[in-house]
Amino acid sequence: MLSSAALDNLRLPENLRTRMRVDAAFRTVIALIGFSLALIGCREHVAVAHVDPNGPVEAVIPERGAYTGAFMDFGDEEDDVSLEVIEDFEQMVGKHQAIIASSSYWGEQNFPVDNLNVIWRHGSLPLVFWSPWDKPYEEDHGPDKFGLSEILAGKWDAYIDNWADAARDFGHPMIVVFGVEMNGTWFPWSGAYYGGAQWDAEAKNWKGPETFRKAYCYVVDRVRARGASNIKWMFHT
Repeated sequence: MLSSAALDNLRLPENLRTRMRVDAAFRTVIALIGFSLALIGCREHVAVAHVDPNGPVEAVIPERGAYTGAFMDFGDEEDDVSLEVIEDFEQMVGKHQAIIASSSYWGEQNFPVDNLNVIWRHGSLPLVFWSPWDKPYEEDHGPDKFGLSEILAGKWDAYIDNWADAARDFGHPMIVVFGVEMNGTWFPWSGAYYGGAQWDAEAKNWKGPETFRKAYCYVVDRVRARGASNIKWMFHT
C-alpha cells in the first residue's frame, strides 16, 4: 500500500521539498510502475490539487512505494477526458493519480490537446495511447488504411508531422505509446497480420515483430525530428 505522503509528492506544485530533473522522474515512473496502473482500494478523502499549469516542471521520487496511475473510463473511444471523471475516480480509490492515460486514435486525425491540458492542470502526467486505428474501431479485423505498410511507405507522414508539431507546442512532458498490445491478434497493427512467425532471413527476425519494429522506429524517429522532445516513448506489449 502506498502512503499518502508518497503520492502527494508527485503533484507538481511549487512547494515540493525535493527537486530533480524531469527526465529522471520519467525514468523512475516507468521503471517503478511497469505500467501496472494499480488501483488502490481504500476510500479516504482526496484533496484536489491547485496546480499552476505554467509553473516549473518538477517532480520527486517517492520515499517508499511507487507512483500510481489509471486508465479511466473515458468513453468508447477512450478520449472523452473530463475533470469530473478524474475526480470521481480519485475519490473512489482514495489516491491522486500520478499518471492518467487516454487514447488518440489515428482515425480522429487530430492531437488531443484539450484532453492533455485537463490532465496536466490536474497535476498528473498525461499518457497517450497513439493507435493507428481507423473507424469504426473494431477489434479482430486485419489492417485498415493506417496499416504498418502504409506508414512505412510514407502515406501518413503529414499526419505524423502535424501530430508531432502539436505535441511539441503542447510543451509539457507526456508519455506516448505507439501501437499498444501488438503481440496479440485483436488490433490491426498486430504482428500476426504482417507475417507473424515467418522467418525474415535478412532481418534475422520473425516478419511480424520485425515489421512492427520498423514502423515503431519510423514513427518515433519522425516525431523526434520535429522537435517534440517533451515526449517520452513507452513500449507496451
